[in-house]
Amino acid sequence: MPETRPAAPALPLRQIGLYAATAITVGNIIGSGIFRSPHSVAQQLGTLPLVLGAWILGGLLSLAGSLVLAELAVAHPRTGGLYVFIREAFGDLWGFVFGWANLWVIKPTVIASITSVFALYFCEALKLPANTQFGVGAAAIVLLTAINARGVREGAGTQSLFTTLKVLGILMLCGAAFLLPHAGPASATAPPSLPPIALGFVAAMISILFAYDGWTDSTYVAGEIKDPNRVLPIAILGGTVLVVLVYVLTNLAYYAVLSPAEMANIEAVGSETVRRVLGPWGAHALAVLVAISTFGTTNGAILTGPRVTQAMAADGLLWKPVAHLSGRGTPDRALWIQCALSILWLALSRGFEDVSGWFVTTSWLFYGLVTAAIFVHRRRAAVDRHPYRTPLYPLTPILFCVVTAVLIVSDLTASGWRACAGVAMAATGIPVYLFWKRRAR
Repeated sequence: MPETRPAAPALPLRQIGLYAATAITVGNIIGSGIFRSPHSVAQQLGTLPLVLGAWILGGLLSLAGSLVLAELAVAHPRTGGLYVFIREAFGDLWGFVFGWANLWVIKPTVIASITSVFALYFCEALKLPANTQFGVGAAAIVLLTAINARGVREGAGTQSLFTTLKVLGILMLCGAAFLLPHAGPASATAPPSLPPIALGFVAAMISILFAYDGWTDSTYVAGEIKDPNRVLPIAILGGTVLVVLVYVLTNLAYYAVLSPAEMANIEAVGSETVRRVLGPWGAHALAVLVAISTFGTTNGAILTGPRVTQAMAADGLLWKPVAHLSGRGTPDRALWIQCALSILWLALSRGFEDVSGWFVTTSWLFYGLVTAAIFVHRRRAAVDRHPYRTPLYPLTPILFCVVTAVLIVSDLTASGWRACAGVAMAATGIPVYLFWKRRAR
């Protein structure tokens, strides 16, 4: 008899442990933001106490969202993350709209923007010409997609490795700033004119919350996490708290070497900090660190994004072939679709700023929606149904939703047409869904 091949599993395999799940949270948050955002924050807030307060406040707001997200993840530990929570609370239409936006806008633009930063610093570290950056970025996307297509263990293992390397590298940067001799902050540069504190905090929070973005990502692989009732709250909350500590420590390191005026006037604060402490080769070392950091973040986005597409197709809301899982439980077809779209966005963009404006507002719209889902969940679920409950409910989700609304309005103003275009592309999911359901009937 001819040998029969085993069928692909109908459900994802639970292969991700606590360390890898936490690495997905930490690695997807820490990318290029901590090397880019401190300059923007210093332009809005002139003193170290205000800056630290803003970073801590941003961390607390992200933690408020994480506290709600952990309850939803424990209640619905299935692959798909935000798509699952939104669909369970508000129905197929809004679940589809999120998945549609995630497929066409959110994840491809996140991958393209972070990859553009990786390619820039990778080429700088290896002294490659600028015209090679697109090729380097596209090759990185293909390589990481191939690694994740091989299996969940390979993708999660890559994430654990690069998250560990980036955290160790940032801690070494901080140690050098605190322990090695250097001239200290200079006072020759005049500080820029600052806006009123309230306006400065709002403007600074846009940059800070961008740097904290990614705290939702471990939920996308919830169906592949071992013992999700125990692991998911630790991975989401513990990972977010760890990032807050790393960000505060890194800002203290920057301000140990640079004055507030220098922080506001020097865009590449990470490179300048390391250069002053370690000399000319320090800037090269920082380029390597940023390349490692953004490579790991790109892997995390590639790992998590296709889980939404696969879950939608498995639920009958997208083309059925996209629901396919390989013999190792990976959404291989969804991975390669995401790869093609990400490279397309990378080709159409002119760098990080050109593409990042597309996804920030769109992402935070759905963060607010998924946080509001907790009210529907609480109304439906029994009080003792799940082992984890959101602390300070309902204050926690209300606070997060209010801040999210302020952030969205501010970003729509600051990012201009790109933010509006991202929201408009997400909105096209509504007529597509109606057409899809009519075709199904």
